[in-house]
Amino acid sequence: MIIISNPQFIPNEIAVINALFEAGLEVLHLRKPEADIAEMEDFISRIDNRFHSRLMIHSHYELLDSFNLRGIHFTEKTKELQDSFAHATCIKSMAVHDLPDLDKVKPFIDYVFLSPLFPSVSKEGYSKQWDFEEMKSELAIKRNFKIIALGGITLGNVKTVNQLGFDDYALLGSIWEPVKSGCPTNQIVSIFKSYNQQ
Repeated sequence: MIIISNPQFIPNEIAVINALFEAGLEVLHLRKPEADIAEMEDFISRIDNRFHSRLMIHSHYELLDSFNLRGIHFTEKTKELQDSFAHATCIKSMAVHDLPDLDKVKPFIDYVFLSPLFPSVSKEGYSKQWDFEEMKSELAIKRNFKIIALGGITLGNVKTVNQLGFDDYALLGSIWEPVKSGCPTNQIVSIFKSYNQQ
């Protein structure tokens, strides 16, 4: 399981991130599209440095040189930079939103998010109609990168994600909406652990 950060900075976020890592979270994507480099640098420095090697960044890739980070995620804004990072010794990811796009993924990409799988938890009205039989066939094809489900994943549909044949899934709203509504950190950790038990 991967967790993607809330796009805006929110109260208690660092405490939750450190607690999730303590509880076994392997990868966190830091997606803060409006943050400048100083804000990102400050944010990362407040995460326990034992966990920096589990962080993927979506912007300000020069921070790879400042911290021992896991890797970089190419966004719509930065996808044209892919070739210049082809030989960077880090994990690389990107997102696709249609099944045919899986055939266009560059060979140095380690994994892709396929989204939105279900109606989004955090973005109202953000959804897409999929043919799940066609998706199952596409996911059965052997590829040199992993395919991660993203979008609207809840405890109620995580079994479907596994049945479709995804390599893994990512959570955003299912973790951060409870944080924003004031849920205590230990409860957020319990939510995280309940996904691990599926």
